Amino acid sequence: MAFTLVAIFLIALIMGPGPGSLMINSPGSEPKFWFGMPALYVWAVLWFFVEAAVIIVAARFLWRKGQDNE
Repeated sequence: MAFTLVAIFLIALIMGPGPGSLMINSPGSEPKFWFGMPALYVWAVLWFFVEAAVIIVAARFLWRKGQDNE
C-alpha cells in the first residue's frame, strides 16, 4: 500500500504544476474554461486534492501511533 501511495503522490506532483499543465493549456493558445473557471486552476486544484487524499490515507492507515517502523 505504501508503494502505491508514493507512486500516486509522485504522479500527482508531476501532473499538477509540471507537464500536465501544458497538456491542459498549451503555450500561445486561448485559455480554456471548465465549470466557469480557468482550466489551469481547476487542473491544479484537482491534483492538490489527489495529493491531500494520499496524505490522509497514509495518516489513517500507515502512520499509526505506537506502530513500529518496518
